[in-house]
Amino acid sequence: MQTLTLRTRLEPTPAQADALQETLERFAQACNLTLEVARACRTFSKFKLQRFVYGQLRALGLSANLAIRAIARVGRRKGHRAKHYHPTSCDYGQRTLSLRGESVSLSTTHGRLRIPMRLSPYHRYWLARARSVQGGRLLRDRRGRWYVHLTVRVAVPEALPTGRVVGVDLGQRLLAALSTGERLSGDVLKTKRLHYRAKRAEIRSKLDRPSERTRSLRRLWARLSGRERRFVRQVLHEASRRIVDGLAPGDVLAIEDLRGLRGRTKRKGKAARHLHQLWPYGLFRCLLEYKARLKGVRVVVVDPAHTSQTCPRCGHVDRRNRRSGRLFRCRACGFQHNADVVAAMNLARRAGSEGMGQRRRMRRRSAGPWCYPGRWSGGQAHDFSRG
Repeated sequence: MQTLTLRTRLEPTPAQADALQETLERFAQACNLTLEVARACRTFSKFKLQRFVYGQLRALGLSANLAIRAIARVGRRKGHRAKHYHPTSCDYGQRTLSLRGESVSLSTTHGRLRIPMRLSPYHRYWLARARSVQGGRLLRDRRGRWYVHLTVRVAVPEALPTGRVVGVDLGQRLLAALSTGERLSGDVLKTKRLHYRAKRAEIRSKLDRPSERTRSLRRLWARLSGRERRFVRQVLHEASRRIVDGLAPGDVLAIEDLRGLRGRTKRKGKAARHLHQLWPYGLFRCLLEYKARLKGVRVVVVDPAHTSQTCPRCGHVDRRNRRSGRLFRCRACGFQHNADVVAAMNLARRAGSEGMGQRRRMRRRSAGPWCYPGRWSGGQAHDFSRG
């Protein structure tokens, strides 16, 4: 089973919108009250907080489940970052949220409301295949539009490794390089992140000076909040979808284990260190894994040690094989190719040519007849800014 989140638009009547707004305000009030008690008692255990504040939350007009959800939200965050909760969202469970055709039934301070949803073919596709609805979250954006994020459980096909093995090398210059020769450029992501870094520094320097701290500048700072994060997620969604669409059920996707990468490597220059610390390796891997699982593709994580220094033709391992950041040239047999694609080919080899997800040790040899288990061809880098 796989858990998915579907963001659907609600179309409430004016009376229903007022009830939803009051529910958000009461829920935020309950969270702030719980946070105040948690800090005073120095405990964020939801079981202890429930004994302290449950009666007070019910007196606010919340149902029993919504009161428990407010306590759970405060206990989950543990108060480390939350200073004050604003009435922008409300958590729901299976008892307080249910689907009725193309409408959603929500528990509010004015009782149970049935609100129609605006569904697209994408939403209908996954809702028709959903085994259960685990709950969701009610939200209201800055323009006053209402949304509900539905958490659904869908069945995934069994990933039987019966097809080919495709390696994926992650990086910054190339967002992803596949053993098939396809390359996805990361230039647009690097450029946009550096742009937002410079923009935030410029605005922050003006906000620190009282004479330039205008209302329009504060509004600009608020608009920039989360904009970079949303852009990064969009680019990674497009890249992961492009990779998974090129696979067939039964294929094996070999990705590198990059845990502890930032502690092992260093970069020179402020811009390079900024990108190195914030590059979304983990998020990209997470998106690849869940999309591959939905398609019946098995994901294997292998050790990336020396993958960019090993010749995929003869198996010769030498640091001097990688002549630059882009070019790989074997000093033993003369094989030459893109360095990131060579690393992806070695990742696929380590995952196992039979598609069973078993890692094979690389043979250290200077030269000899060895063939890569699978076909590969050259490819062009894909720039997402051009579509």
